[in-house]
Amino acid sequence: MQSYPKLKDVKALDGYRLLLSFATGEKKVFDFASNLSHPYYQNLKNPMLFKNVKVNDGEVEWITGQDFCPHTLYDKSADYTEM
Repeated sequence: MQSYPKLKDVKALDGYRLLLSFATGEKKVFDFASNLSHPYYQNLKNPMLFKNVKVNDGEVEWITGQDFCPHTLYDKSADYTEM
């Protein structure tokens, strides 16, 4: 079983992207837009709701109750390079 670094922080970016910070110091960006077509995430199309995201016990969670698998976030994210 693969071990994943712990998710420490999340910030919503424009374009329905998430900036993820891990305990290892890694930063990654996850494009969440394609997930918004799923009925479970429909209300997150509202940018104000999407931006109300936090880390709760190592998982991404929105104030509306939706969450997302941290392992998928890690595996499917692009490395983040600060400009």
